Amino acid sequence: MSRAAVFSITLAGVLTLPLILSDGSAFPTRDLAVLLAAGVITLSLIVAIVFLPLVLKSIETVPEPARVAAEDRVRVAAAQAAIRAISRAQHEMAADQIDADIYADAAAHLMDAYRKRVEGQSQIGEAAEAIRRTDEIDRSLRLAGLRAEREEVFRMTRAREIEDDVARKLVRELDLLESRYSAQ
Repeated sequence: MSRAAVFSITLAGVLTLPLILSDGSAFPTRDLAVLLAAGVITLSLIVAIVFLPLVLKSIETVPEPARVAAEDRVRVAAAQAAIRAISRAQHEMAADQIDADIYADAAAHLMDAYRKRVEGQSQIGEAAEAIRRTDEIDRSLRLAGLRAEREEVFRMTRAREIEDDVARKLVRELDLLESRYSAQ
């Protein structure tokens, strides 16, 4: 039964107490019963809203092995599809270009990142844990770099070294990158 249903039943139950008894006298302490029920409901909602997030913040959930394996399979398949798409796009973009080697270098750089992801996802045991730990360190370092970039943009804006519209554009890009790495 949901919390809302319990609260509704509690309040409905206490409100069913009669206003007057059969002899015409007022029901003793009905108002106190209604006040106590409403108070308990309100207090439990406040406690749940304030303290539950604080308690749950310290709890770290362990991903299920089957779910992690399924995610790894999907990531490998997606990375392999990306490698194929980058290769096709690179060949199409570089066709009849004088500087085709620049396209090949850019594509190789991107495909290497995807290949590392594929290799990392296909590892098991300690090797997989080492790769995941390296990825976590990489993510933390990227976030630290992004925060430093943002602070520098803010400093340059305050010092009037750059225009506000340029600062807004750069901060927006940094925000998007930070949200990408924070969500992982």
